[in-house]
Amino acid sequence: MTLDFVLYFKDTLKVLKLLPLLLLISCVQKTPEDKVIIHELPITSHDGVGDFYKRFGIISTKPSPNSFWSETRVDVEGIPDSWKEPVIKQIWFDAHQFAYQNYKAGNIDSARFEDLKSSWNFDPEMDDLTEQAIKSFTHIVITKDESGNLSYRIDTDNDLSFEDEKTFSSVNETGLKNSSDSKVHTLNYQSLRNDSVTDLKTKLEIRFNKFGLMNYHPVYYTAQFQDSTIQISNGFQSTEFRSATSLLIGKRDSLHPQQPIELNEYLRLNDRTFQNLGVDANKMVLRLKELPEDTVLFSTQIGFPAKPITGNEFTSRQEISLNDYIGKFVFLDFWGSWCAPCIDELPMHVETYNAIDKSKIDFLGVAGSDTEEGLSKTLKEFNVQWNQILSNEIPNQYGITGYPTSYLIDPDGIIVAKNLRGPNFPDTLDHYLKNYFGN
Repeated sequence: MTLDFVLYFKDTLKVLKLLPLLLLISCVQKTPEDKVIIHELPITSHDGVGDFYKRFGIISTKPSPNSFWSETRVDVEGIPDSWKEPVIKQIWFDAHQFAYQNYKAGNIDSARFEDLKSSWNFDPEMDDLTEQAIKSFTHIVITKDESGNLSYRIDTDNDLSFEDEKTFSSVNETGLKNSSDSKVHTLNYQSLRNDSVTDLKTKLEIRFNKFGLMNYHPVYYTAQFQDSTIQISNGFQSTEFRSATSLLIGKRDSLHPQQPIELNEYLRLNDRTFQNLGVDANKMVLRLKELPEDTVLFSTQIGFPAKPITGNEFTSRQEISLNDYIGKFVFLDFWGSWCAPCIDELPMHVETYNAIDKSKIDFLGVAGSDTEEGLSKTLKEFNVQWNQILSNEIPNQYGITGYPTSYLIDPDGIIVAKNLRGPNFPDTLDHYLKNYFGN
């Protein structure tokens, strides 16, 4: 994870909010704490992505903007003298640890750190962090020649020097483009393991791209439980599990597609239900909470009842509820007037909404991280007619970390699809309507 990656999502998409550890269940009968069963399963790392999809980040080739992060920079050496206007970037292995150790070192003031805790939704007292300045980050240096060809060196041994590192370029020795090539680097870093600072290694793949350098950590994990192999991913943008723990049971292929089970979601094994509590990277264990058989679940997963929503409609100010839509489909859309991809989708949503049979399907928007002024202006500009709720609490309850995020909920209140978008959006809705109501 790079500073550019963080700033891109925080300042333009406003989605860098780590998933809150909320229990997404409602129990018929509350289970006494002494009867709650938490399974801690040792995890093993593997090279590659397993059956997950790759998720690349971007290392920008532009200089980082001046901000309070400038105080966290450290001196590096060994940049070739022939490189013109080299750009040095930090690569964060653990953003929480990086911010915390710089706060303790006086490089980030209290007000800024409180803002980070709020916007990243983390609590240092709940995380396994150390005040010690450890190697929770490394550096990459990038240069661009007159033809626009990129070269970089990465501090693989984390010794604050590029002198002993190789140069990788977007053109080879014959001048041909290597833009489709990628290189997997082995990097040294440090993190807490069993409450001690430990020297570790990780993989980082870097690929040349017209936007800069694409990168991700090609490392996934497995755990064994009840004769099943559980594949585990942290999103491939970090070495830790602060923001994500995605699970797959068995293998995923084109004939048997499956959605990853995200943090705090549920999995079924041998007729029992378990909640994904995430990975404790300090202990390197996957934590699964076994639920009583009489538990009634509300979740954000396909196949589960949607979590209840109640709020005031933005225009009328009258209280509305997701239960008001029982008996027909509802397209539940988490979006914002500040979100460029959301605005791109809005004209199609308006056109579709105007054409649908509202006795069979309706829309409900939840605007997150928005302002009354911005939302009101956008609703008028695009003539949006469906109900809207302006709320930060509801997106947190749903664990929303990216906008737009949408759910299609059937007349029985069950989530049947997620993230419907693109030119096939009207046809996809029509498909679900015909399957349920018939022609």
